[in-house]
Amino acid sequence: MTCISALILSSCLSLETIIRLKKNGTVTARLIYTIAPEMVDFGRSFGSDEPWTLPLTEKDFKQQALRVDGVDVVGYRAHKLADESERIDVKLAADSFESIANYLDLDLGIKREEEGGSLIFVLPSVDNYEETEEEWLEIFDTIAEGSVFKFAFEPPSKPISVLPGKIDGRTAILEISLRELLYNEAPKTWEVRW
Repeated sequence: MTCISALILSSCLSLETIIRLKKNGTVTARLIYTIAPEMVDFGRSFGSDEPWTLPLTEKDFKQQALRVDGVDVVGYRAHKLADESERIDVKLAADSFESIANYLDLDLGIKREEEGGSLIFVLPSVDNYEETEEEWLEIFDTIAEGSVFKFAFEPPSKPISVLPGKIDGRTAILEISLRELLYNEAPKTWEVRW
């Protein structure tokens, strides 16, 4: 019960994915996970050293790269922040956009046109989340409420439109809460045109 109280007082999971598509078709990606200490402890209370479905260790990322052709882990850093949160920062290099989409297991598609192109990202959805036991639903809702999913995409040329989201210089950005994803309140797709 102490762990649950700690979660309610301070819950935060931030997942940031930054993808840069170069003119030659290669891709760099950066994954930044920031996990509040209470969440790390909460996950481990289930009796496993690595309870999260997210990859967290360098070994996890490298094993995924072995399963997916065309992607290399080029950097990994895990460290504690001043507030005791854990930050995991991973840098990837891929030979194609399809390779990085497969590596991340996300429904991402690129359509190239004579001038420019577009990205379509079909956001993940969670089926039957509302059917979770009430006690666990309350805990997971609390965790999700302060948690954020941020996706940033830098196409080979400046974006001209993004729906939904915003454009910041050469980068298109989508930011939604994990609660929106869990309850299927998030947009179904994200489109960036350049």
